[in-house]
Amino acid sequence: MKRRLSLLFVAGLTAVALAACGGGATPTASSSAAAPPSSAPSTAASAPAGSAAGAACAVAPTGGTAAVSVTIKDFKFSPDPIQAKVGDVIGWTNNDTTQHTATLDDNSCSTDALAGGAIGMLTFSAPGTYPYHCKIHPTQMKGTIVVQ
Repeated sequence: MKRRLSLLFVAGLTAVALAACGGGATPTASSSAAAPPSSAPSTAASAPAGSAAGAACAVAPTGGTAAVSVTIKDFKFSPDPIQAKVGDVIGWTNNDTTQHTATLDDNSCSTDALAGGAIGMLTFSAPGTYPYHCKIHPTQMKGTIVVQ
């Protein structure tokens, strides 16, 4: 009986660990070696699913220079949509007195909360269309990043 309970406990922990790692997301063709090859370019209508967006987006190193500048003013992102190339550093400058973020809609990548005057920078390593929002004001502040 103890052995059976131990096995059930271990199986339960394994299931929880696997669920936490997988997140239930379906990887895109560019993020999975097991996915079938695709002849169409990867320009999805939304952010790549699950780990693909997280792998495609990263916080840019501090002290760098933004190739693409975005202004946050009056609770709006400008320009919208943002046009960037793979590898470009996109920099958001907060010109409001309230804190804001630039957070991908799937929450896989985000700037820190930016106080007034602060700059947050992200870079993308894969082409695609990435919807994003301010984590602090998600219903009023939305935008799109198009990476080619």
